[in-house]
Amino acid sequence: MVERGHGPLKAALVKLAGESAKNCRKYLPLVLFADWISTKRTTGYSPYELVFGQRAVLPIDLEMESYLGIDWDEVHNTADLLAARSRQLERSEEVRDLAHCKLMKSREESVKYWEEKNASRLRAPLQPGEMVLAYNRALETQWGKLFAGRWNGPFCVVRQVHGGSYILSELDGTPLARRFSADQVKRYFSRGGIGEQK
Repeated sequence: MVERGHGPLKAALVKLAGESAKNCRKYLPLVLFADWISTKRTTGYSPYELVFGQRAVLPIDLEMESYLGIDWDEVHNTADLLAARSRQLERSEEVRDLAHCKLMKSREESVKYWEEKNASRLRAPLQPGEMVLAYNRALETQWGKLFAGRWNGPFCVVRQVHGGSYILSELDGTPLARRFSADQVKRYFSRGGIGEQK
């Protein structure tokens, strides 16, 4: 299983590397660093900022003397150096507290969004005999198949089991060996069926 946050990393690697998976090693450090310094929607801060209490200082910041760099001309002794570093670190606890509050709010919003988005799925389970497509998660991890169609089928719903997953069969009635969770199954509409629904 791939974590949700890894999806954009994989997509960025595919965009940078093109069709050759050999180039992925070249771009992986850049993509990881870019992810590390990019602001996350859930916290409002970058992972770097949460750890160090300040935004990452990039080479361009040092060249252009941005506010992120320390004014090293004002550091004349160990006490000045420690004071400058302490001011940077002082912010880290405040940043983490703010990020925690924002993360909790984001989680609440995500739960609300998920419940609204999936309300129809939760209220109307698929009935035995309905035709469905099944999501093929195996293609997510195969570099050569990243852009391939990931829905297989159509299949027929045999029944929904107690945990909510579905037992499916081929259209001729041959049962499939594994079960599919509700988020891996969606209704199949034949091309004629779409026009008939209008």
